[in-house]
Amino acid sequence: METLRRLRLELIQFIFCRLYNEFAWAYDGVSSAVSRGEWRNWQRAALPYLQGARILEIGFGTGDLMLELFIDHRQAFGIDLSPAMVSIASHKLQNAGRPLNICRARIQALPFAVDTFNSLVLTFPGPFLFAKESQLEISRVLVPGGRLVIIGQGWLRGKDLWSRFLNWALRSTTVSKQAREKVEKAFSEFATVFGLHQEEMATERSIVQVWVGMKE
Repeated sequence: METLRRLRLELIQFIFCRLYNEFAWAYDGVSSAVSRGEWRNWQRAALPYLQGARILEIGFGTGDLMLELFIDHRQAFGIDLSPAMVSIASHKLQNAGRPLNICRARIQALPFAVDTFNSLVLTFPGPFLFAKESQLEISRVLVPGGRLVIIGQGWLRGKDLWSRFLNWALRSTTVSKQAREKVEKAFSEFATVFGLHQEEMATERSIVQVWVGMKE
């Protein structure tokens, strides 16, 4: 059973890595298909929780949420490590007439000054979020009282094939109980620093988990 779980995790990680790099052109289609069209709704769940005029998205992917961050005259900025995602997002922003306030960078070394952003948002982040360096950088670039918003997970309510596949994939991302406990401990420590509390937003077909916190 342990071997099967490890193989599942490795397969999911392999697919995700490919989608985020050489097959990034397929990312939007795949994410929409496996979520039955709910992916964009899950991303948009972050919008009501953002505050202030200057917003930073970490890991913007293909840039769909970035397009919406400019609403209400906000100044939106973004970083992502994948060159393919930076390229795709740049084309989307250019075609929409939006500023190209994006660059390739790591969360552990954000290229911004102290107290720059009113809100910082991440959607479906990986374990990189729990690194001490990430925590320090998030705190550094947020203004005092700045908002941290994290979209954690999404679940489909239906019993159809795609719904079962997605929910299975989410359950399969942990190799063992010990690994799950390690991740939960890391997130608990991270959540304590920013006073994160969990909320859920529901649509007709799904539920999405939102974590909201604040820099002291």
